[in-house]
Parts: sequence; structure tokens; C-alpha cells
Amino acid sequence: MSQTITPAGRGPRPTRRTSRDGWPLPPPIRPAWMARRATWWLGLLRAGRVHRFHADMAALAGGYALADRRQPLLRYGEALRQEWGARTAAGPAGPALERADHPNYLGSPAVVQGLVDGYVALLIARAGGAVPHDACEAEMHRLSGIFSGTDPSHPPIGGWNTAEQLGTSVIAHCPLGETEAAGLPTLLTEMFAFVGLSVLRVLRVAEGGGLTADAALSRLRTIAQRAGAVLLGTADAEPAEATLAALVADLPELQ
Repeated sequence: MSQTITPAGRGPRPTRRTSRDGWPLPPPIRPAWMARRATWWLGLLRAGRVHRFHADMAALAGGYALADRRQPLLRYGEALRQEWGARTAAGPAGPALERADHPNYLGSPAVVQGLVDGYVALLIARAGGAVPHDACEAEMHRLSGIFSGTDPSHPPIGGWNTAEQLGTSVIAHCPLGETEAAGLPTLLTEMFAFVGLSVLRVLRVAEGGGLTADAALSRLRTIAQRAGAVLLGTADAEPAEATLAALVADLPELQ
């Protein structure tokens, strides 16, 4: 039988605390970084940034067993998600939560990474002469349309797949040309073009003996993972020097 310890002069501490505006408050969590993450999540949802909350929670939850120490934080995240759902189910933001159950939802790390990995695999096949250049060009534009939120087969993250949000992230992590008046499809096309050039630079150096096969494969995997993080909205958590450009800065430009 569990026992509630009650300080003198106070009633029992509730199992779930709520703020004046009804949001679940973060429970006592250790270590300190998890407590800060819980407070940040609450701030995101209060500000209506549900897309950023979903992306961060999904990234944190991936690949961890139920016994992992992060479960108290993830349970709090689930409580926040349920509260958001209760508040928005009848309103214009309600579909944002419904989209999360779609198999091609762009808030899913597996979906996003799968699209990027497929593009990188196509680029490698192109370098080996197995597919024509036009196939890579077509896939680049297809992915730009998907992540611009215009492809109904891949529901976007509400509020994230926009020029103001995703577009800003692309500009921060990719060396692009003129971006002041560019729309999201253009920014994404330039980003995927840069990923393509980066893949070719790695392959060219490996062919010349400047990288071992294992080193080249590791570099390609990192490029794909970083591109996925930019598209998902989790790249902001990476060090400032860990941009897509930094991953190939030590390699010679293609001639």
C-alpha cells in the first residue's frame, strides 16, 4: 500500500499539478536537463508551436526501451499532447494531431529519414551510372514538393513546413544563393541540390583514395542524418558548427 508523505500544515501533494490556465505542470524530474526539457515543452505548446513539440518528443522517444530513464519525461510529454488534443479537437488546430497517425506524416523521424536516405541512395546509383541524371533531378523536385506541404500523400507538420519555419532552418544550415525573396520550394530544391553535390564530393574523394570505403559510408550517413534533422526541425539542437556545409568543408570542390 502506497503512502503519501504530507508536510505539516499541508494537504497531500497531488499526483498531477496544473497551472492556472489548466496546463499540466512538469513533475519533479531528474536529471536537470530533463526538467528543463519539460518546461520547454510546456512553453512550446502554450505558444502554439505544436509542430516543434511533436518533432522534439518524437526524436527523444525513438529507440528507447520502456525502462529507460527518459520515460518520466515522455509520460509528461504525452500528458501535454493529450491536453493539447482536448483543447484543439474542435478547433482549427485539431487536424494537426490527427495527421500524426498518418503513415507518411512528416513529423515522423522514420518517414523523413526514409525519404532522405532514398534520395542519397539514388545519388549513389547515379554516380555509378545505374540511373540517369534526370531521375535525381525529378526526385529532388518531388521531395521539395513534399516538404513544402503541397503533396497530400505526406501530411506536413502544421506550422513547421513553411518558409518562415522550415525555410529559416534551411537557410541556417545550408550555403544557399539569393534567399531573400525565395519561397520554400526554391529553398528546399537548393538544399537537396547541395546534398547531391555533397554526396558526389564524398564519392569523388573516395574514388581517389582520400577516404576509405568505411569512412565514405560514415560521411554519407552523417550527411543524410543531418539533412533529415533540418527537415524535421531537430537540427537546432545540434552544435552551431554541425551544419550541412561543415560536413564537407574539408573536401575539395567538384571541378
